[in-house]
Amino acid sequence: MNLDELKQGWQQAITTKSTPEDLTEMIDMIEQQTSKIDKEIKRRDFLEIGIAILLIPVWILGLLNSASTMQSIGCIIAIVASVYIPYRLTSAKKVAVKKSDSVKDFLIQEKQKIQQQKQMLESIVWWYIGPLTVAILLITLGANVNESGVPQISGNMHWYYICVGLLMVGVYFLNKRAAKEKFGPLLKNIEQRLSEISSQSRQ
Repeated sequence: MNLDELKQGWQQAITTKSTPEDLTEMIDMIEQQTSKIDKEIKRRDFLEIGIAILLIPVWILGLLNSASTMQSIGCIIAIVASVYIPYRLTSAKKVAVKKSDSVKDFLIQEKQKIQQQKQMLESIVWWYIGPLTVAILLITLGANVNESGVPQISGNMHWYYICVGLLMVGVYFLNKRAAKEKFGPLLKNIEQRLSEISSQSRQ
């Protein structure tokens, strides 16, 4: 179930059941806060998935014309990463929808959605940066090996690896910042409101 279906399911539930004023205000407030983020997520996923899919034929071609075992392993890792990245991005948007006019249920579902996006960005090293960095290193190192299969690194390649390293570090910190500044405050807001609802129910 994607983000649009989540909101559509809630709209259908609200129109068919009672809609108290406080429930409407709560949904409007959360929707305003998440609307901008949802659009950014769609743009990000469209770009990342598109690039990953377009690169698969490139990695396959590289595998078929590999100069060494090392380069072949790098191409295989790149292919697997290019398949897994779209899956990871898509799965982070799936949440279980409960068609209910309960404010608590709505907030729980929004919390799950935000948590999944935040956790995905926080773990980007393991499913995005790491595999792609390893693939790039193996592909480039394996492109020029001697008879014993030992990579021969030219002077210019040192600068290339430094640039790749800086790029990956930059991607890591940008995503870490996005997880903290974009999703952190919204998640905290939802958790506070869930706490308020729990406190009221006990009174």
